[in-house]
Amino acid sequence: MSLYNDLKNSEISILKKDNQHINASFQFKEDLDLFKGHFPGNPILPGIFQIEMVKYSLEKSFDTCLLIKSVKKTKFSSLIHPGKTVYLDITINIKENSLFNVKAVLRVDDTIAGKINLILTEK
Repeated sequence: MSLYNDLKNSEISILKKDNQHINASFQFKEDLDLFKGHFPGNPILPGIFQIEMVKYSLEKSFDTCLLIKSVKKTKFSSLIHPGKTVYLDITINIKENSLFNVKAVLRVDDTIAGKINLILTEK
């Protein structure tokens, strides 16, 4: 299995979308491959998967394929365990040459789990 397959096998809902904002939610099954080695006995959602969640939300929302050009800043401030719903609040600033400057806040319940700032481009 791959990271992308684990994303596709997760439950994602786009709750709200316009050209500058997306609200989405993810729910993860405990048997996903990504939890098997991260970490045995105390599975948590890897940071790279959280970054991919932001990209995947954009791809689903705008029906396009994107590449991560750079990860400008990340801060993971709370562990995300299997079975928890993760809410994404994504702000999009579209720049010239099809570049997307994206800022995302990830929450579990009322707790901020992470902040991610990416630059993406269309494939």
